[in-house]
Amino acid sequence: MKFAFRSLLALLLASPFFLSLFNADAQVTATAPLGESPQYTNRWDFYGGVQYSHFNPSPARSFPANNLLGWNGTATAYFRPLWGIEGSFRGLYGTIDVPVNQYGITNPKMSEYLWLFGPTFRLLRRENYAAGLHVAIGAAYGNFSKDLPSGISPNQIDVYNDKLAFGSAVGGWADYNLSPRLAVRLITDWQPTHYGYKTQSEFAGSVGVVYKIGSLHK
Repeated sequence: MKFAFRSLLALLLASPFFLSLFNADAQVTATAPLGESPQYTNRWDFYGGVQYSHFNPSPARSFPANNLLGWNGTATAYFRPLWGIEGSFRGLYGTIDVPVNQYGITNPKMSEYLWLFGPTFRLLRRENYAAGLHVAIGAAYGNFSKDLPSGISPNQIDVYNDKLAFGSAVGGWADYNLSPRLAVRLITDWQPTHYGYKTQSEFAGSVGVVYKIGSLHK
């Protein structure tokens, strides 16, 4: 129930940006217009880019959130110009700012990987740009012990233990088309995970390139 509420809240927060794009053209509709532009008749698109996440690796209030950087690889199969199913694989890396502790540990390294799947909706489709929303769920794996001394577990310094956990992403994306086959994409997501007994409300973003192949007409 909490997840559904937060997902709805994230969509509502993201909607003003995308509605402002829709209002820029009074002729925009949620269905494909007659004579769909070649930019949106592809069967597949493949995205690769840099990924960012703002993440707190501890349930303790004394811990600051840290910034993670990495990569995002996403493949989408379109069934109509309006919608498709995407699979996203994300890798993130950074260090943990550990408060003063008896072990003398300060900035151990950590990593996080996410495997996410779900629908994407290409709501706005114009010759030079497009925008849409997506919702994906799956798994996240956090490795918080990789840089700790032997015999010390993450929970001894108030950090989550290594775990395969629930992961998801709710957000939007915008494309700028360089050609019918190539575009630059910006993605912004609320990316919640569930390590330990708490939900981590991560903000995530990505910038990269999309390559489109195949045809819906074949």
